[in-house]
Amino acid sequence: MRFSALFVVYSCVLGLIVGAVAAFFLLVANFFIDLVWQDIPGMVSLPFYPMIVGVVGGVLVGLLQKHLGRYPTTIEETLGEFKKNNRVSYKGRIGKNILAALVVLMFGASLGPEAALAGVVGGMITWMGDHLKITFEHKDELLKLSIGTMLATIFRAPFAGISEVFDNKHPFKLKNKARKIGLYAISTLFGIVGFLFIEQFSPEESVFALHFSTTIQWEWQALLFAPLGWLVGGIFGWIFLKIEKLTNKIAEKINGIMIKAVLAGIGIGVFGLVSPYFLFSGEHQLLPLSKEALQFSFFNLVLLGIGKAILTNFCFAFGWRGGKIFPAIFSSTAIGFAFVSLFPYTPGLLVGVVVAASLTMILGQPYLSMSLLLFLFPIQFFPVILLSSLGLGKVKNFVEAKYAETSK
Repeated sequence: MRFSALFVVYSCVLGLIVGAVAAFFLLVANFFIDLVWQDIPGMVSLPFYPMIVGVVGGVLVGLLQKHLGRYPTTIEETLGEFKKNNRVSYKGRIGKNILAALVVLMFGASLGPEAALAGVVGGMITWMGDHLKITFEHKDELLKLSIGTMLATIFRAPFAGISEVFDNKHPFKLKNKARKIGLYAISTLFGIVGFLFIEQFSPEESVFALHFSTTIQWEWQALLFAPLGWLVGGIFGWIFLKIEKLTNKIAEKINGIMIKAVLAGIGIGVFGLVSPYFLFSGEHQLLPLSKEALQFSFFNLVLLGIGKAILTNFCFAFGWRGGKIFPAIFSSTAIGFAFVSLFPYTPGLLVGVVVAASLTMILGQPYLSMSLLLFLFPIQFFPVILLSSLGLGKVKNFVEAKYAETSK
């Protein structure tokens, strides 16, 4: 697969734009989240405030779903539409994606922004092709490239885009793979530049991080319990997916868009009254959680991880649409710290094993999973995280293949 010099230029320019758009969207989303959850309660004291916010949000989400449709669209829907039609509709849809996502995020849903941003990116590429009269030789590659760049910027994971090359079920030839990796790297670099340029205008500190001791104490017991942590992570990832299926089935049995949206809003309110850790995507809560986690009991950490998984899938199934990657990382991290509360040996390593296995089970993409976690954990733990993701990916593929054979 050859990429022309003009295509490389397009990729760099789009990377820059995608990074800037992602940062600007997050800046606006954080402004409204602070308005709803900090500024207003700071001015007016209302009892059961999370419940009030959840119900109001439920009404708004229901109205948007009823009059605008199923927005924001997901990454899978965007890629599916592009594959089917060789374009992503943008007329009237980019605004709907942004509006629906902002409402979902500002009212506390346990969901992330990547779903809406994928739709915006897809529409933007199609718009460029229509208005600038550009014929892209590899439109599908450009869309995947831009979505990879978007993921790399919002997750502070420079290699998230490159992972698509390795997770692809139809491997490329070595020469083509090297070209694609280079293209992803250049696009991501420009995306990060665009993201950082806009992010400097945000009062929010970039806090997608975990706190561990700066001095790593390597303990041999960690190697002994790492396989058990890997198993725990895989089981929790399986539970997350089962919760997803269960909430989808429950939602299918309930008629009425408004009813479902308000029920999800009530769920947000109830969980919010229990703990603010259940709310939002989890991006800004990872750091405080990691600082406080070992003060929590094993039982509370397990409840936090499972509760976050329930609320995330409950919100999505009942009409509050958004991304699940941020919440999946947060809930898996809570389970990782629960494991470490029982076996406190080199905590960062064992938490990394649990999260890597869980996230790989949930996403089904080991290379994407490890790339998202690369700079979230100390770099010394990355070889173990890599083995955890690749190992779980192999086991998952083997089990699915055996299940497919027995189902024939």
